[in-house]
Amino acid sequence: MIGPMNRALIAELEKLDADERLRLAYDLLDSVANDTAVAPISDEHRRELRRRLAEYRANPEEPVVTLTDIRRELGMT
Repeated sequence: MIGPMNRALIAELEKLDADERLRLAYDLLDSVANDTAVAPISDEHRRELRRRLAEYRANPEEPVVTLTDIRRELGMT
């Protein structure tokens, strides 16, 4: 469940352009991978994430599915 503070943070983050949000997402993933209390991302997953980022950067005009879209599909909004 998303609390009020997180909703406000998400609303602010959604003001960033797509490239900035994507870079932030990767930075967050890297910070989680560096957290010793959490299992690190496998090399295979890291390669896949980097591949997807490269694909996005090579084709920024391609339609994307946002987290908001996914939540709507799952009935979470």
